[in-house]
Amino acid sequence: MTILVPSDLYNRWFSTPVSTPHIEVEYDVMNTLMQKLPKGYTLPDPVSMEILNQND
Repeated sequence: MTILVPSDLYNRWFSTPVSTPHIEVEYDVMNTLMQKLPKGYTLPDPVSMEILNQND
């Protein structure tokens, strides 16, 4: 059985979260992903963002 939940439950993965309550995701799939990601994981990666935002 597939359980769908609002995607906003997983906004903590994004450094700039955007609310999308109309989008639903599979609860089991997303929780499996959460268990496999490193603690404090965010998209985009803060280190990568720092490099991209550096002035040349």
